[in-house]
Parts: sequence; C-alpha cells; structure tokens
Amino acid sequence: MNTRDKIFQQIDSYRDILIDLQSNLTSRPAVAPDAGGQGEYEKVMWLKSYLNKMGFDAVEELDAPDDRVPQKIRPTLIATINGKDTSRNIWIIAHTDVVPAGELNLWLSDPFQIKVDGDLIFGRGTEDNQQGLCSAVLAAKAIIDNKAVPAYNVKLMFVADEEVGSEYGINYILAHNKSLFNKNDLILVPDVGDPIGQEIEIAEKSILWVTCRIIGKQAHGSKPDIGINAARAAANLIVQADGLRYKYSASDKVFGVPTSTIEPTKCSNNVSNMNTIPGEQIVGFDCRILPQYDIIELAKDFRKICDGIEASFGVKIEMTEQQHVQSAPPTKTTDEVYIRLAQSIEEVTGVKPVPVGIGGGTVAASFRQLGYSVGLWSTLNEKCHSPNECSSISNTLKDAKVFADFMLR
Repeated sequence: MNTRDKIFQQIDSYRDILIDLQSNLTSRPAVAPDAGGQGEYEKVMWLKSYLNKMGFDAVEELDAPDDRVPQKIRPTLIATINGKDTSRNIWIIAHTDVVPAGELNLWLSDPFQIKVDGDLIFGRGTEDNQQGLCSAVLAAKAIIDNKAVPAYNVKLMFVADEEVGSEYGINYILAHNKSLFNKNDLILVPDVGDPIGQEIEIAEKSILWVTCRIIGKQAHGSKPDIGINAARAAANLIVQADGLRYKYSASDKVFGVPTSTIEPTKCSNNVSNMNTIPGEQIVGFDCRILPQYDIIELAKDFRKICDGIEASFGVKIEMTEQQHVQSAPPTKTTDEVYIRLAQSIEEVTGVKPVPVGIGGGTVAASFRQLGYSVGLWSTLNEKCHSPNECSSISNTLKDAKVFADFMLR
C-alpha cells in the first residue's frame, strides 16, 4: 500500500475523532461582538491546545486587538507542517467564528451541543465553517501520523471575524503580516460548496451593507396628523430600493444567483403597542452586486432615494455602510491552484469540477484584492446559517482526503 492509500485509510478511521472535534468546537460559541457575542477566544484557545498535541512543526497565534471582547483580542492560528520545498506554502484557510443561533424554537436540539444522527452532526457552526476546519485538521493529522512530507510547507490558518467582514481576521492579518504570503503560494479556502462537491468558486459579487435610521415624530395612533410615521417612510424606502434591481439588471450565468440582489434584511423594533405612531425605524439592506458594477454608484443611488423619502415624508434618514467590498478579479481556471485542486477532486472523488461564482463574501476576496489566486471548495449540504445546521461526516472525511492529496501532490 502506498503512502497516499495509507493516509486515505487512516482518514476513514477518524469518525470518532471528528465527532469529538466537532463537539468541542461547537460547545464554545464563537459569535462576534457585532452580533452580541464575546468573540472566538475560548474556542481558539481550545483549538490551539489540540493542535499543539498533534505534532505540527509550529503553531502560532496572531492577535488582532478588539476592546469590545473580554480578552481584548481576536486570535488567529497558523499550524505548519514543513514540506520538501520550503520556498512555497500550501494554505488552507477556515474561519472559527459562527453566526448566532437565531430563533431557538426552530431548533430541534441545543444549537451549541452537537447531536449526531447517522451521518449528520447537528449544531451551530458544524458546517460553517467547522466542516472545512475539521477536514483540514484531519488531513494534516493523517499526514503527520504517517510521517509523510508534503510537497511544500502546509499551513492551516484559522481566522476570526469572517462572518461580519473580517476586520479583525484576515484583513488584519494581511495588513500587519503580509510577508506571510507569497504570490506563488497555493491558497485553498473550504468555505463554499455544493452537495456533489463539483463546484470550485472562482469569483464573488461585490457586497454593500447599508443601514438607514429613519427619524420621524412619535404620536398617538389616532392622531397621525401631528406625528411623522417612520414606519411608512421605511416601507416606501424598501419599495423604492427594490426598484434599483432594474438599473443593476445584468445577468452572469457563472453565478448561482445570476443577477445582482438588493434585499431588505434587518428591521428594528420600534413601538411595542398598536396605537402609537413610530418615531423611529431602522432598516438594513444586504446588496450583492455583479462585478461589472461600481458599488460606490450604488451607495449614491441609495442616498438619492433617502433624500427623496426625506422630502416626501418629512423624516430624516441617517445612512451608514457596514460593509463595502468591491469584487476583485476572479481566479482563472488556468491558474495553478485551480488546476491542482481540480485534479485532486477528480482523482479522489471521481467528480469533474466546474468553476462558479457566488454572492457570499469569503476571506478569498481579501486575497484576490491583493492579486493572489485562490480556490474555494468543499462538499456541503448548504445548511449554514439555518436552524438545525448540520455537517455530513462522510463529506468531511472525503474532503479531508482531497485536502491530503492537494498537500502531497
């Protein structure tokens, strides 16, 4: 039996190790302070201890300062296996933060205690992004356990803050530790996938998150003439913003959702009773725009709509941007990272990959903005951010084999 087959056989034996790893990660909620959490510290410190026991050549911690969390830092980890050629690195980058559980009544079990049902592991974060994290760790473990030496240095990076913009995660790392990366490094991000494991993500849409605080005048529900109804103004703002779809109307079939999207999402509570005219309303918009459009222009269009609503309804609107990311040039299918990843996927799984674009934002966008080529792939049931989020054990182990092949190739 050759080394590759021994490693694959070893990975097949890791079911119980995977369940234990998912259990420990899930039981340490890593929700950003932006979403009411305390960050990733507890989860990352447990993971750091776990990685130190595995036998990596080095485990490093890089901290981004953040006064909003108890420990005042948002940690990122890098675990290294030295390769035959130390002039290049193979990076597999996953994120440790998760989104909040959401509506607890929609969960069939405790979101932060895993439940195993056959091939599935239920719990918040088990798929996004712990499945990719676990696949990377198990691939590395099999290589270490078999004393194999990868082609290049293997570096597993586990970053903070991906779910809310990466200011304290990969963007901080790239701003303060850019020398970690070389343009000839191979970068893989297991944070995008489909149930077949066919799609390699090569492009992302631009992202604009806009929050509009609409200020009117509170009054009794029977006397709307002496109030200024912020809810009515908000409703008209949503309708007019929806009309922007017709301006940004192009279509690109490489994306799963081929058009730009402008979706009203966040809507704050205003008054709790039925007989009060609300004096304030907050509305948020999540915009995912095809790369050919300039999102600075889109932000200006939002402001024009706000100005018109102010004039029509007598309200004031404070408009702020929570995220503003213009999409970068896509990874080419002729780039080495795409070719090598496609070869590993097809040889290990028998599935022939296809290139796709997505509307979601990942850490790959930060690299592509700097001219790095990045491949994104995993095999996902696409349950992320939903109640009863779950991860497939068989997919996790299969992806670990692909990652191991990618490391050794």
